[in-house]
Amino acid sequence: MAALLAGIVALNVGVLRLNMKGEQLDDEYNQLVTRNRELEVDFSRQADAGRIEAIAVDRLGLVRAEDRTYFSLLPPKKG
Repeated sequence: MAALLAGIVALNVGVLRLNMKGEQLDDEYNQLVTRNRELEVDFSRQADAGRIEAIAVDRLGLVRAEDRTYFSLLPPKKG
């Protein structure tokens, strides 16, 4: 009888540990989901076209291209 009770107690302790580990993993998962959302927002902000253009102008000294003119370097066709 004592062995049966010891087995039941051991089983209950094991279940309790698994429940605690499950809660810990749930908390960790929720933290990771939250962090992932924060990173997605930050990525969207960083990838904003206006921000990229501002960096190109301010930091790199680039300017927006104006109208382009194309011309051919090939000799004119005879004919």
